[in-house]
Amino acid sequence: MTRLAIIGIDGATYEIIRPMMKAGELPHIARILQEGMSGDLESEKPPMTPPAWTSMFTGINPGKHGVFHFIRRNLGTYECLLNDSRNYAGKDMMSLLSSRGWSVGSLSVPMTYPPFPVHEGYMVSGIPMPMSGPTIAWPPGLTDELEEVLGRPYTPDVDYGPYDGDSERPEEDLALFARLRDELFRIEEERLELQKHFLRTRPTDFYFTVVSVTDRCQHYFWKFQDPNHAGYTEEGAKLYGEVIKDSYRLADDFVGQAREIIGDDVPVALVSDHGFGPQYLDFHVNKWLEDEGFLVRKKVPYWTVGKLPLKDAFARIGLGGLGRALGPIGRIPLFKPKRKTVADMRDIDWSKTRAFAVLHGLSVNMKGREPEGLVEGEHGYQQTVKELQQALAKVKLPNGEDATDFSLIKEDIYSGPRTSEAPDIQFQMGGLSCITKESWDDQELFAERKHAPISGQHRFNGIFALSAPGVEPLRVIEDMHIQDVAPTLLYAVNEAVPIWMDGKIRGDAWTDPQEPTWDRSDEPDAGTAAADLYSDDQSAAIEESLRGLGYLQ
Repeated sequence: MTRLAIIGIDGATYEIIRPMMKAGELPHIARILQEGMSGDLESEKPPMTPPAWTSMFTGINPGKHGVFHFIRRNLGTYECLLNDSRNYAGKDMMSLLSSRGWSVGSLSVPMTYPPFPVHEGYMVSGIPMPMSGPTIAWPPGLTDELEEVLGRPYTPDVDYGPYDGDSERPEEDLALFARLRDELFRIEEERLELQKHFLRTRPTDFYFTVVSVTDRCQHYFWKFQDPNHAGYTEEGAKLYGEVIKDSYRLADDFVGQAREIIGDDVPVALVSDHGFGPQYLDFHVNKWLEDEGFLVRKKVPYWTVGKLPLKDAFARIGLGGLGRALGPIGRIPLFKPKRKTVADMRDIDWSKTRAFAVLHGLSVNMKGREPEGLVEGEHGYQQTVKELQQALAKVKLPNGEDATDFSLIKEDIYSGPRTSEAPDIQFQMGGLSCITKESWDDQELFAERKHAPISGQHRFNGIFALSAPGVEPLRVIEDMHIQDVAPTLLYAVNEAVPIWMDGKIRGDAWTDPQEPTWDRSDEPDAGTAAADLYSDDQSAAIEESLRGLGYLQ
């Protein structure tokens, strides 16, 4: 029998849920709110999927679990690698309850690739992950079972590369959104079938799934329901104005199906990693860094030296077989002049650059930390940080208002041994309706979003709701942080709460609160994901999809 269920609704916000409930919709979500506690859930800074979900199911901050973005800095270089579950595995609720003898089932939870063994259960990974192959699920052979249930290979997510969400277009391609909508709902409806299969044939003590269609639809379809967006049209609203609501209706189906199978007496939590709202503007952060003198780069076009392995040179002239026959000799590089015409990060002159954009924040080009660091010593570091914050405070939006809501140094946000991997400064603009864009060919500091496919972005106000024995019905809670979820849910099922968790137990929502039981064992050592997990082809495909979804530049 299931003892605890979490249904994550990615990107869900009460700003959409409550009006729909008032109109008589979302009956299963509404019932959980009526039966128990609910309220806004403050996300991480910045409110991004990877750090937020990881903080939710570990109860610790990114400075401890090491997940700040879909990618992570490869310290000692200027490169970034894809993030994965090796950062935190052992510190999460799945591992914790598994170690206490709970059987565990996990379906499509972000940041769970590679999947890791759990007690008498299963794990089907969530993004970022390869789109196919036997490694996306545990135990071995589970992908065959998925295919048997669906009658086709399991597809964990859309390849967003072709949708190129961040590129502004001369005119709207409304047909593009029809294809995306159909693909999104097909994938999530198939996952609903998998939920039914797992809950009926592989029941576990702890069940955890995340519905992703809400997040994706709000990213791509926000403008069709928002008359204030520059890309709003009556034609678009007629075609797609209900898509976001439809995604919430499907999420409600997940909640209803789960409760029907596991029973009404099982504690059920609804959680989102962040909320949502419109994106009206792009802030071209690299242009700003150049304008302010923090970053210097070569201007394209210019001539440079290109490198091509000998075997690839043979392949280009139709002698690929000969190239392969060369063995290790085929890797010898050939050098030739190359005209560089597309601007990118490789154009930066690090010998003259004091700061650069990374992981949606800013980092100082520190001598001894970065491979070509310029800024020397603690005094130089503090002075550069101060100048960056002062310069951010002076930025004005196109309407003349102050652009920057806040700029915070990493120590003001994070704590723990992984804090050093975070950007030195995190900042927010325009109430998150203005998002940084790390492109390299922009002439203006700000650009209006109109025909770019992505029109919605994250907000801090996610959702939390819990129906469980002893919880006050209709109880509205305030000031709950996403790190509070794990300790609160452990408390709800009378499990000991590790003392190393940063989050607080929200026992104030119980009619007869009890003293918590504490687990005083040491924090597990998850280590760090030092080596890249993915093949070159997998990394390229995942990064291209994340770029299409607006998370990478």
